[in-house]
Amino acid sequence: MKPPHFVVSFAAVAAVCLPLVPSPVRAAEIPAGVWVRDGYELSVAVEGIKIPRFLAVGPNNTLFVSVPKEGKIMACRDTDGDGKYETQTPFVTGKEPNTILQGMQWHDGWLWFAQLNAISRARDTNGNGKADEVVPVLGAEQLPTGARGGHMWRALLIHNGRIYTQVGDQTNVTDEPIEASERKKIWTFALDGSDKKLFATGLRNTEKLVVRPGTDEIWGVDHDIDLMAAKLEGDRKFGQPITDHNPPAELNHYVEGKFYGHPWILGKNQPNLALLTEPRLIEYASMTTIPEWLMAAHCSANSLTFYNGDKIPHANGDVFVAQRGGWNSTAKVGYCLSRILFENGHPYGEQKMVNFLKNGTEILGRPVDCTQATDGSLLFSDDFGHKVYRLKYVGK
Repeated sequence: MKPPHFVVSFAAVAAVCLPLVPSPVRAAEIPAGVWVRDGYELSVAVEGIKIPRFLAVGPNNTLFVSVPKEGKIMACRDTDGDGKYETQTPFVTGKEPNTILQGMQWHDGWLWFAQLNAISRARDTNGNGKADEVVPVLGAEQLPTGARGGHMWRALLIHNGRIYTQVGDQTNVTDEPIEASERKKIWTFALDGSDKKLFATGLRNTEKLVVRPGTDEIWGVDHDIDLMAAKLEGDRKFGQPITDHNPPAELNHYVEGKFYGHPWILGKNQPNLALLTEPRLIEYASMTTIPEWLMAAHCSANSLTFYNGDKIPHANGDVFVAQRGGWNSTAKVGYCLSRILFENGHPYGEQKMVNFLKNGTEILGRPVDCTQATDGSLLFSDDFGHKVYRLKYVGK
């Protein structure tokens, strides 16, 4: 039983997001004004990679970092186990810039990685730190997108001998029949790229899929839409009183055959105010699977990792979420690493771990992806500060 010391409702989550009292931060490379939860130490694990995005942990203290703007994946090594990755080697190179080197996962001796129109696997067979064998697995003819535009980031998960992948909405909100597009859905394939099957529908933009440790449950965080009440708010004479707080970002447990609402149903069966004339709206509401947890609107909850270590007290089974921060809110929201607490397989509270908003206005970082390091600490990328950070519990 975990101590009941955190919020238990979405309304209370808003209270957690009030200005926080800074704790001392040790590393000189960290911008002044970054807030770190008491009892934790923040340090720079990787620096010098411009616009790092997604992360994957491999053997021998190797951290793979995707760099979409440069069309490559870097292999970083922590050779002495001190939490700082001293060496950086281009592992996968020569990919066209901005074709989105996105989801990555180390599986069975290979680094699997996703691009705009492909999923491949790579490995280093001669030990020089660079992939010399790259095998295409899926191409544009099989995958649920074939063109750039909208939410292009491709999630990738390898689990139980299957590939799971998803690409989000091609616009902010595309109102079209469910069967009209292969986007906004999770698809699954055999590891050789065959046996394509539909898994789940109604997602807007889930950039990462993960499995809850000890189960076969697939989870992800889904971005909320923008401009929800723009038509009603008109010239913004009264500001954005609806859009500022709606709709919430979602933590979802994705189950085979289920529908998750987008674009018609948001949050806890809340109709999309821009699509109220949809004749099947109530039918869609009856079909929708409710999120397991709601986060602040426009926080841009970008990725997640389940913690299954013993180096953070009471954290085993909890989820850590990288909230990159959004634009469609009067007040800045997100720009943090948060922790969602679980009990008996379900979330019950949320707290900030690292906050990159100084005085609620100045952006000091934008967390993109997070993962658990081999030593039980947490790693997360920041594409604003061009760093990968390490968060370690050091005690009160």
